[in-house]
Amino acid sequence: MAKYITQRSKSDLNGSPKRIALGNWLREQREAKGLTMRDLSAVSGKPHSYFGKIEQAQRGLDVLEFIELCQWLDLNLVKSLKDIQSKTKLNKPE
Repeated sequence: MAKYITQRSKSDLNGSPKRIALGNWLREQREAKGLTMRDLSAVSGKPHSYFGKIEQAQRGLDVLEFIELCQWLDLNLVKSLKDIQSKTKLNKPE
């Protein structure tokens, strides 16, 4: 069985423009709703550090995690994606 090998290490993605845009968006949405990271932790069952790492551009999200995040924040998924896309050059390949 072939093993998939990534071309980039995880550290290459830390602080990337895409992760920065995601982190800034999350912070803006969370604060607009008057929530702390601990509040999101209580709603989601995830540790507050999970949200801290996203906001600090140390962690990204897969599509399923993003859907959950929008549900926890009671946000429209499509509008949220467009908001993040407008904050960075996500439509251009790196």
